[in-house]
Amino acid sequence: MPPKRKRSNDAPDQGQTTRRKKQYAHLKPHVRHISERTINSKWSTLPEPTQDKIRDMFRALERPVIVRQQNDRKRYEAQAAVQAVVKNLGKRLPRMPFPPLTKDSVFEYEAALKEHSALETSLSTMNDSIDLLNNEITKEEALLAKETKQLQEIEKNAKRAGTERKRQMKNEHPVLRQVEDSPGIQIRAPFEFTLSNPKNSQLGFSELEADPEVSGLLRQLNSHLKSMQSNTAPLVGLKDAITRSQTALSLADMPND
Repeated sequence: MPPKRKRSNDAPDQGQTTRRKKQYAHLKPHVRHISERTINSKWSTLPEPTQDKIRDMFRALERPVIVRQQNDRKRYEAQAAVQAVVKNLGKRLPRMPFPPLTKDSVFEYEAALKEHSALETSLSTMNDSIDLLNNEITKEEALLAKETKQLQEIEKNAKRAGTERKRQMKNEHPVLRQVEDSPGIQIRAPFEFTLSNPKNSQLGFSELEADPEVSGLLRQLNSHLKSMQSNTAPLVGLKDAITRSQTALSLADMPND
């Protein structure tokens, strides 16, 4: 046999069941068992003004019961029954013990709404504060990441500079290394140095000529100096000749008296 089709009204029934299962805030009566000893020791009767107000409330309850009845006979019967109950309660009222008035014994709806509104306001303020703190944390984390990146870049540059300095020191001439290692020498730059005490630290030509590389450089320098001297030899006296020529020209330009 083919399966039976489900009824179309099953979905509304499920929705109604879900609504019935959903719990809402409500007031629920609660029965408390109080010992007779507590009643005799802590409970007391009501004062006279309060008893008078309760009797007035009893009398006010008679009118709705009597007016509800349309038949006169039933109206009289209802009035008699209500009056009997009110009379019985009125007699017992002076002897009835009542619990002392406490904060929990009185439920004020307006006060509860006010407290609820205050709690919601406080909750909203706390949520806003949490959002602001989260935003500040995000900003600080971004700034920390940026500074960390800058620090890493600085460390890389420092390592690169150290490596370059070591490479330059390896390619440095042995004489400069010897000068750097000598006492009383202040190094200002990788290739600039000053001798604070040249008399004690100046190297003689004999010591320099002992080094084959330095001796080769000295020979090249000597040959360059001699070549420059030979090239500038014809120019000796050129300055005096130019001066004499300028003097002669100035005399020639002077007018004859």
